[in-house]
Amino acid sequence: MTDSSRDDEFTFMFRLKNRAVRTLLIFVGPAQGSSQSDPRQRLKREYDRRKALHEQRQNDGQDGAPSSEAHGGDHDGE
Repeated sequence: MTDSSRDDEFTFMFRLKNRAVRTLLIFVGPAQGSSQSDPRQRLKREYDRRKALHEQRQNDGQDGAPSSEAHGGDHDGE
C-alpha cells in the first residue's frame, strides 16, 4: 500500500477521531464561517471523501477479485 492510500484509509480510528473533533468543535470551535473556511464543514467533506473512496475500493475488490474463502481465508494463522 502506498503512503498516499494509507493517508486515505477509512479506519475505525479515523472515524472515531473525526467524530470526536466534530463534536468538540460544536462546543469550543470558532464561529461558523463560509463553507470553505468552516472547520466542521472541512471535516465533514474529508469524512465523506474517505467514505466514498473506501466504498469504491470495496466495490472494485468485489467485482473481479476472488473471494478470500476461495483461498482459505478463514484460517487461524496456522
